[in-house]
Amino acid sequence: MKKISQLLLCTILFFTISSCASLQKSIGSNSTTLWDFDHNVQFKQTKLSDRHYTLEVIPNNKVDFEQLATFLLRKSYRLCGGYHYKIEMIQGIEGFDDKRAMPNYIFPSLIAKIEC
Repeated sequence: MKKISQLLLCTILFFTISSCASLQKSIGSNSTTLWDFDHNVQFKQTKLSDRHYTLEVIPNNKVDFEQLATFLLRKSYRLCGGYHYKIEMIQGIEGFDDKRAMPNYIFPSLIAKIEC
């Protein structure tokens, strides 16, 4: 019985230490993963410098590309505090007929650099 309790204690201690290590890694990074309930999208925001950001809008099956792009524009407006911003698209642009030509293709995240 004593060996079982020691094993259980070691297992709990191992999982506690490993979860704290992963929590520290996510807190120390410059990027945060957030959820926007108004647009129903998940996104990752990374601050590169004082007025430079990277936004990664993570697609899901319920949100159309148009809504992802609109969210990107509105989030850029909020980050910069006005209309004086520049968006450089990195990946994730869909063509007009992409869903018809490749219906089962999983589209990558919409990633853009924002410069205020």
